[in-house]
Amino acid sequence: MKSKQFSTLFIIFSLAFLVLIGVIVYTIIGKKTEDKQDPFLYKEQQTLGDQDAPVHIVEFADFKCPGCQKWDEHVFPEIQKEYIETGKVQFHFINFPFIGDDSNLGAAAGEAIYKQDHAAFWKFYTALFEAQQSTDQVWITEELLTQIVKEQLPKINVKQFQKDLNSEAIQKKVQQDKDLALGLKVQGAPTIYVNGNLVDSSYDGIKNAVEKALKK
Repeated sequence: MKSKQFSTLFIIFSLAFLVLIGVIVYTIIGKKTEDKQDPFLYKEQQTLGDQDAPVHIVEFADFKCPGCQKWDEHVFPEIQKEYIETGKVQFHFINFPFIGDDSNLGAAAGEAIYKQDHAAFWKFYTALFEAQQSTDQVWITEELLTQIVKEQLPKINVKQFQKDLNSEAIQKKVQQDKDLALGLKVQGAPTIYVNGNLVDSSYDGIKNAVEKALKK
């Protein structure tokens, strides 16, 4: 009798173990498949636009980058008006802090702001580019960042922002973005992808890629 009960329990535990192994394997395979389909980790990035938009635009940028500043001033508003606000494009910003140590601080600030209020990040995005100085200067400071938050981002809790700015979680996110850029062999900034394809960062280059993607 005891032998029969032992056998039954053994079978039950064996099946449970196999089910557990199956779940683990399925999760691992599913995650790898998801990463393969979404190498940019769209859901983890600072994002603007309709989540159901058929086209994804990714910008790799450094807040100290003069080319990024010009892109934000001249190209981004047109992309936003024509494609993001009309629900055709979801836009994703990915940090690529490569110019100086304060590039990392600017990236961390953006992540800390986005954590509190997604909409506030895009105001910060423009404000920090507008405050841009020479690349050989250390101009992104905690004082400047706090000033921008206090003066232009009323929905952001300043104390929480200051706490998050140097937190391990935020630093990890910035490094994740940088590793992603390096993994894709991003050479500079701004670097733009449309639906996973590297494109010319000019307005015409992006427009042509988006229009082509919309026809598919």
